[in-house]
Amino acid sequence: MDSHGIGRGRRTALAVLGRTVGGSMVAGGVVLACLGPAGHSAAHSAAPAAWRAQADLRPAAANGPTVNGDPADWLRFTDGTLVYGHDQQGNTIPDFSYAGYANGDRPLPTVKAATTLGPNPSGDDTDRIQQALDQVAARPLGPDGFRGAVELKAGTYRIGKPLTLNASGVVLRGAGSGADGTRLIADGTPRALITLGGTGTPKRTGGAHAVTDDYVPVGATTVTLDSTAGLKVGQDIIVQRPQEQSWIAAIGMDHLPPHQDGSPTPPWTPNQGLLFQRTVTAIDGNRVSFAIPLTNALEKQYTHATVWAYEFPDRISDVGVEGLSADGTAFTQAAGYDKGGFLQAGFARIDAVRDGWLRDITASRFGWGMLSVGANASRITVTHTQALAMEQAIPQAPHIAQPGAYSIDGQQVLVTDCKVVGSNLHAWLTGGQVPGPNVFSRCTSVKAGDRRLDAGPHQRWATGTLYDALTMEGAAGPEDDLALVNRGNTASGQGWAGANQVAWNAKVGYYGIENPPTAHNWSFGMRGTVVAGEDGGEQVSTGRAVTPESLYAEQLAERAHTPVGQPPSPTGTPTPPATTDTAPTPGSTAAPGASPSGAPASGAPVSAAPDPLAETGGRTLGPAAAAGAGLVASGAALVYVSRSRRRRRS
Repeated sequence: MDSHGIGRGRRTALAVLGRTVGGSMVAGGVVLACLGPAGHSAAHSAAPAAWRAQADLRPAAANGPTVNGDPADWLRFTDGTLVYGHDQQGNTIPDFSYAGYANGDRPLPTVKAATTLGPNPSGDDTDRIQQALDQVAARPLGPDGFRGAVELKAGTYRIGKPLTLNASGVVLRGAGSGADGTRLIADGTPRALITLGGTGTPKRTGGAHAVTDDYVPVGATTVTLDSTAGLKVGQDIIVQRPQEQSWIAAIGMDHLPPHQDGSPTPPWTPNQGLLFQRTVTAIDGNRVSFAIPLTNALEKQYTHATVWAYEFPDRISDVGVEGLSADGTAFTQAAGYDKGGFLQAGFARIDAVRDGWLRDITASRFGWGMLSVGANASRITVTHTQALAMEQAIPQAPHIAQPGAYSIDGQQVLVTDCKVVGSNLHAWLTGGQVPGPNVFSRCTSVKAGDRRLDAGPHQRWATGTLYDALTMEGAAGPEDDLALVNRGNTASGQGWAGANQVAWNAKVGYYGIENPPTAHNWSFGMRGTVVAGEDGGEQVSTGRAVTPESLYAEQLAERAHTPVGQPPSPTGTPTPPATTDTAPTPGSTAAPGASPSGAPASGAPVSAAPDPLAETGGRTLGPAAAAGAGLVASGAALVYVSRSRRRRRS
């Protein structure tokens, strides 16, 4: 988390390069220009042909119309099926259903107990629990891929040292997170109470193959390479999109205004960028396909994207923690806690894991809340969890670094059915250069204190996050918001925090939606009050909920007919959309004739459902406003109009 130096960002005018609306321009008579941070202007020509997606690279999911001024065309719900639109470059709203354990294809397992422990009346319990975990880790993997679970009977356990799950196929399970279940009491130095993970990072094997396509759109599952030598079906690959200087300049992050105290804000600098972990599903000549869509475009104009095979021998898999509650009160008494120690105090840290989970967990009074998912973790499910009383574990002074209750730096992470209670924190956030897809779904935050409680991407271009059916209660002002925006010069220059993000049926006090240059942010059914100066992006049905209730659940259910690993049609023909006989999501109660998410199969597009906010503070935008307030056009590029109202973020 970037937390050094607080400043109030101020928007500089940015050109949205290469974006058109259905190939025609909105009237307005504005001179085509890019107003740079210093106020300099430079003319831009029409979008080059290189920006137009070739027809055979358009995502198969983009089975709907070209978006031509009406943002509702991005996604419609017709005859119980999602119909995806696309822009002139072929970009479409990605399929988020691959987030979570086993790509979302299998439910979380119930693992047989290998050993059982009971509570002791006194003394620290860390060593004996760790010893049991290590003993199970020494067992061979069973045919199901698991070694077994360490079960903790109901009662209280004192944890004064780190607990670690560092071998595949091991589970720590309690008797439930309720009052009569298993309770862990933290003690000692503030830290993650439980760490799940292996070691190391992905290691490249063989050469890097250059992507030769002029433009690979968001949602794509195929790229063309200079060579596929050394690649094979079933192999793990990374699709790398470096963040290069030309792109940094194009999005206006090469110059950021100084902080309020006059201190400079460092510009973004070139870096490794986005590392999408994928698995090869098909090779056809120099074209490589994978199942999980890209959540950022690969633009030859701005980046030298490559594909390379990797190995990750020290990563572990099939690990989980479930059925526990934990209390971090003792951490708050540690020396230096108020000076930053609270940022270390969390329930769980997950990294170097593929396929892991937290289930049925209640964590109370932890400064960093429930968990932090590291950059080398993927396919993680966090379900039915609560991060409570965080205001009692976070200093409530102004201008501190706010921690996060649920923090994601990895990819294919699903956080669902969660609750956050506290203040002076971010409820759900992502870090910098985060590849998607990631999902926060059906979660609630409750403000309990006088400081801010917000949510959204935190810094430096996280991509492909779905904020799905979320509720934020107790908002007292604009800083208690869900924000998909440019954070400007906040801290060390967090800038454009997220791209190709979707807010779906979120019910919040306040919100902000802005379109980044070279990308989109979308909202559907957003209910709340828009923050002044942050009314942009691609907005549909503002102030009124849409169907289906959950985009994630609907996408997952519709994909039941297309399991991971099935290659795309060799002719590039879009996969036929699922029909109304799609199997419902496990645990759902969709009636016959209903869509997988339970919404009526009425044949209507994504449509508004009655909602009281529509008459009490919510407002419905017309197509032009929903397409992006503050965006005007002349020639072939959209120009972002400067906005000077910006509040402090951290």
